[in-house]
Amino acid sequence: MLNVRLAQPCEHDDAKDFIQSIFPDASVFISDEDTLLLAEFQGEKVGFAHLIDGGERFILQGFGVDKSMRGRGVGTMLMEHLLDIVDDKPLFLKVKVMNPAVDLYARYGFFLKKFGQINVLVKKPNN
Repeated sequence: MLNVRLAQPCEHDDAKDFIQSIFPDASVFISDEDTLLLAEFQGEKVGFAHLIDGGERFILQGFGVDKSMRGRGVGTMLMEHLLDIVDDKPLFLKVKVMNPAVDLYARYGFFLKKFGQINVLVKKPNN
């Protein structure tokens, strides 16, 4: 059974290892104030969403699904839980345009905005 839950701060170190298994080159820092959602299938971590409250906006610091579980609704389930948390503020996500998850983000109302050389996906509240 697939479920999404909020990780407790005491789980952050273990979650960092999981995140780095998906993104080996990533430098991962999770503060106790950050929101970390974990998707689990049969008790194993299969996805995550790392959210930072930036005051006037939320920043989606990281979002990923284990390769073995892609295309099974894990990203959709994570996104729906994530949007329940951020519905009153804009949400920003730095992204590479060729990222295959861009289609998922677009389905949920994100649009591409360029800040110089940086591509950012933005979702306005209730958009």
